[in-house]
Amino acid sequence: MKTAYIIDSTADLREEYRDHPDVYVVNLSVIFENGDEFVDTKDTNKVKQYYSRLKTEKVPPSTSQPTPNQFYELLEEIIEKGYTDVIGILLSKKLSGAFQTCSMIFDEFEDKINTYLVNSSSTSYVIGSMVEQAMNMLEAGVSHKEVVDNLEWVANNQDTYLTVKDLKNLVKGGRLGATSAAIGTLLKIRPIMMFDDELGVKLFDKVRTDKRVVKKLQDVLVEMATKFKEKLDVVVIHGDDEPSAADLIEKFKEKYPSLNYQMFYLGPVLGVHGGYGCIGLAFIPRKDS
Repeated sequence: MKTAYIIDSTADLREEYRDHPDVYVVNLSVIFENGDEFVDTKDTNKVKQYYSRLKTEKVPPSTSQPTPNQFYELLEEIIEKGYTDVIGILLSKKLSGAFQTCSMIFDEFEDKINTYLVNSSSTSYVIGSMVEQAMNMLEAGVSHKEVVDNLEWVANNQDTYLTVKDLKNLVKGGRLGATSAAIGTLLKIRPIMMFDDELGVKLFDKVRTDKRVVKKLQDVLVEMATKFKEKLDVVVIHGDDEPSAADLIEKFKEKYPSLNYQMFYLGPVLGVHGGYGCIGLAFIPRKDS
């Protein structure tokens, strides 16, 4: 038996998994107001160029999901290479139509390969952690069905948050009125958004000052680490603000130094929602240990 994994370009993988031969990627894109298309990427230089342009755009770019043809081509390649099973782990279906597209195309291939599809309910290293966990579980002899059940448990129990530095970005994205943003900026209010299976993204809390944001997130860390007995991955992603992301991880390590901490750039597609300077983070329970 040989298993392939299909993920989307918003996913973040640790270095040793980035070029794994069993992992295949479909790409989302960002489309600017003038029609320019920017393919989602993990190339740091290209991501920095993207954020530099994003700061000058008056109208936020839109995002485009992977084309059906990308899925068709990958599945044909996977089958040709002799894989017997394929597990798709994709960006929250509330944030993109990639999950629905993949589901329909998987149905067309069910007589050629065993297909399994998981809604990550999130993005970034939540998907990366799920890939790692799936590989570990299959290597340990766990059945594909049980692996998928465990991944769905991870998706249902992870928590993903996003904080924005500039409230104007929420105005551009239609999530906040201009007056509220002006008042919020004046009072130094920092909204903390949370990924939600029903709404896509919802308001988790509003606090004043960066220091209180950190305190609130440290409280969430304590809650999650306690709940899952420290079998937890923690990822911090940033919109071209690596110092703030690194500082947050160091503060987390003061309480829980032995957890698996990861840090990544917030890619172009996700950056549409957060903007320059945003910080995202996720707490991901482990089911493979």
